[in-house]
Amino acid sequence: MKFFVRTFGCQMNVYDSELISELLLKEGLKESPSPEEADVILVNTCTVRQKAEERGHEYARFWKRRGKKVVILGCLAQQDKEKLLDVADLVIGTRSYTLLPGTIKELLKKGEKAVLTEDRGLIDLTEVSLKRSPRLSSFSEFVTIMRGCDNFCSYCIVPYVRGREMSRPPEMILSEIKNLESRGIIEVTLLGQNVNSYFYGGTDFAELLEMIDKNTSLYRLRFTTSHPRDMSYKTIKTIMNSKRITHWFHLPLQAGSTKVLRLMRRGYTKEEYLDLVGTIRGLDPDASVTTDIMVGFPGEEEEDFLETLDVVEKAGFDHAYTFIFTKRPRTAAFYMKETLSPREKGKRLRRLIESVNKTVWQRRQRMLGRAYELLIEGPSRKDKNLSRGRTDGNITVVVTKRLEPGTRVLAKIRDIKGLTPIADVVKNLN
Repeated sequence: MKFFVRTFGCQMNVYDSELISELLLKEGLKESPSPEEADVILVNTCTVRQKAEERGHEYARFWKRRGKKVVILGCLAQQDKEKLLDVADLVIGTRSYTLLPGTIKELLKKGEKAVLTEDRGLIDLTEVSLKRSPRLSSFSEFVTIMRGCDNFCSYCIVPYVRGREMSRPPEMILSEIKNLESRGIIEVTLLGQNVNSYFYGGTDFAELLEMIDKNTSLYRLRFTTSHPRDMSYKTIKTIMNSKRITHWFHLPLQAGSTKVLRLMRRGYTKEEYLDLVGTIRGLDPDASVTTDIMVGFPGEEEEDFLETLDVVEKAGFDHAYTFIFTKRPRTAAFYMKETLSPREKGKRLRRLIESVNKTVWQRRQRMLGRAYELLIEGPSRKDKNLSRGRTDGNITVVVTKRLEPGTRVLAKIRDIKGLTPIADVVKNLN
């Protein structure tokens, strides 16, 4: 029996798809290189934003119409359950993945449809995760340290589809990283819907980071996504004093107006957010701070939007993912009255992007003439004779030489094209 997995959405879904594939391989199924050759197609879905939800749904429909057996997994499965049986034969929720091997075999044997969204806990894939082979790349992998979210921001569906926060034991996390290290992995990104709220048996996030930093030989350790409210000074100092933890802080702002932040239930003010960025940059002016910002949240007036632009200017982000607010079912914001037309939202988004690009360009100019350690990820997307690498701050740099993925180099920035630094290799660090 052959299976094919298609993943939509966040890094957590990518990690889940890896574990699911390992689980199915362990049970004797074979992985197909393409959906055309597969007996069953698994679609790991996202529902954080409407567009991602629609893409997963349409992909499932496409293959179902072509006679394939289809399994829908992930957040959309947890949200819509039986509603998805028109495009799927099996619907499996975010905490029921260990049921997959048996139910897939029964699905193909009996041809019966099923919906399984019961909560079977967080640690049910531990055996698989501790022994898994690297699948994402030959040098970099994700490791989930916690799942779920207790924040219930008014616009966010994650607590409803991923459940309440559950953290993994630190010893299991360390064992999984050591297993990956033994298989050649030199970079690990720790994952969680609210990664810096990690807490297990008296061990908090800063202590987990310190444990990994002292007990592994990784080249780089990253983490995402953080909540600004939970980014403690203890965590910041742990990062600054570490050998392996990168100085990249992804801190989703969402909005710069304290009024709108309260409507969003974010738990911090504009001033507190700027103080946090100031603390980080006070310890390391070159620390990379990236963010997420939405426009058009219900109740956002022009003066609120100007507050957002003010934060962008003062914070000096190294990158920002910007988007227009869309209503998600079951959330508090779903019932709030929209105050902006789609046209006005689009105008604000363009103004926001222009402001972000200005600050990013200013930050990039600081890089000119300086040398950075880069981890090469592969060829440049625009020129296969060049390479693409990342700095400690998670900034993509194009290198004027073809290098193998996983190569570590010291490279000097000689130019900025658009917002992309261009660098020449000074020294190979492998």
